Amino acid sequence: GESGASFIVAGRKLPWWIVGIADVAAADGADAFWITVIATGAIIGLHRFFWISAVISLALSVLWGRYWRRLGLSSAAEIFEVRYGGRAAARFRGFFVVYGALVVNGIVLAYVLRGFAQSMAPFLGWSEDRVLLVFAGATTVFTALSGLLGVVYTDVPQFIALMAGRVLLAGTVLSLTGGLDALLDGVVAHKGADFLAPFPPSRADVHGEFGVDSGSFVALVLGGFFGVSAAQSSSVQRALAARSERDAALGQVLNALLSLVVRVIPLTIIGLGCVALLPATRPSDAWAALVRAHVGHGALGFILVGIVAGYLSTIDGFQNFIVAGLYNDLYARHVRPDASERERVRFCRLATLAVTVVCYLWARVLIARVDGAWINFINSVVGLFVLPAGLLRWVWWRMNIWGEVAAFTLGAPLAWIVWFPLGYKDAPYWQGFLILFGLGLVTIITVSLVTRPESPEVLRDFYTRARPPGFWGPVRAGLDAEARDRAREEARTDLVSALSALALCASMVVALGAFFARERALLVACLAVSLASGAVFYRAFARTSAALAPKAPAP
Repeated sequence: GESGASFIVAGRKLPWWIVGIADVAAADGADAFWITVIATGAIIGLHRFFWISAVISLALSVLWGRYWRRLGLSSAAEIFEVRYGGRAAARFRGFFVVYGALVVNGIVLAYVLRGFAQSMAPFLGWSEDRVLLVFAGATTVFTALSGLLGVVYTDVPQFIALMAGRVLLAGTVLSLTGGLDALLDGVVAHKGADFLAPFPPSRADVHGEFGVDSGSFVALVLGGFFGVSAAQSSSVQRALAARSERDAALGQVLNALLSLVVRVIPLTIIGLGCVALLPATRPSDAWAALVRAHVGHGALGFILVGIVAGYLSTIDGFQNFIVAGLYNDLYARHVRPDASERERVRFCRLATLAVTVVCYLWARVLIARVDGAWINFINSVVGLFVLPAGLLRWVWWRMNIWGEVAAFTLGAPLAWIVWFPLGYKDAPYWQGFLILFGLGLVTIITVSLVTRPESPEVLRDFYTRARPPGFWGPVRAGLDAEARDRAREEARTDLVSALSALALCASMVVALGAFFARERALLVACLAVSLASGAVFYRAFARTSAALAPKAPAP
């Protein structure tokens, strides 16, 4: 890139199909994990670990992709200064990205590196360090040279390679079992018909720890709803780089279709195939055992290329997202605001290398010292206290920077107290979730109410730029009548879009579950809901797109 901005937002010229494919590619990979989930819990396992939260977050991300793009930011954390203004918000913005690089996203990327090395080392006969040096090293080189533009365009062949490997293995499974019906008959013979339940709630004696009871369902719904607008998601960076609001929104539509349905189909066939073909094998070992026992060398190489591609598309996405924050919210904002473009590009490239080294060191420490309770704590528990802030900053005018600071400061220590000293690591997950989420919600609202609101000018500027939904009455009251009418009309259209997108995504995943459960009546009903909700969504989206289209000049 010729500038720091082009390095992190690719000149804001990404078309919708690139945004969508890059989003699903960056979140995909880790086939062995998903096969373990499906071999252990079948469709219910997918609901527990992915579908319930993703149906909500991916449906609503169609709206939030537009909101992010409207702001015209260069990085996700820039929203703190735009939303709140003032010195405290500017400083918090810088601290937030450093903490994210070293702890939040840094540790997530470390887990990706760790999982990649552990998955590939046995097949290649290499040490884990050699795996990372060759593959993650090559990824780091092209990410440092090209920035976001190179990341998203390499995501396309990587996703194609990943899906091709999965389809090949799924086809092998169907051939070995004698077709889909024979495969499902084998699953039922070993696990019983209830194992293929298409949607929750589930039976504890069938799905065990992978089951979804009412408490877990509520927790997962809340996680998806409040997590849709989080500033720690790399998908935000691609929405900011889209060439228009329409491209940002359409990218999320494609992402939802690919993520919820397309990529899941071959994974489900493979996971259920492990149950039918290797019923005595532990689910955690089933994928590797299936590949070794039934896949020839040439096909194995093809499948492993797909696995490598899936991991690398995740690695480069995280690398660029972390660097975007360090560049835009720390270096260009606080350290060297007057730096030349050459210096800015140099910083981005050096930061890419530094981030990778730090994450590699985290991976080495975590491999030796972190147990299962700590992994669960870091991946899913430590952010629960802060979770409500992600949505409140968009939908509630009274939220202020001190509510953000309180959530950020108290989140990690309170999560540790609840998870370890109070013993909720040994309790059902939903209990710890609701305690931390509820404490966070009450704390954020209380602190915001007892401290001063943000200035009316800052709030008005943010609202008129983003036009988010929610409780903005005092801010809207200061707008002229035409702007208020436009805001109300947009809110109605956005509500229709959100509800129809939710219905579309939910019906698609239940339809997929019904297909594998061979419940034809449910399948037909879900497909009918998908068609109807898709038509409603299309009309609402077309109406919004027409309103956003540039007006022709008067003759």
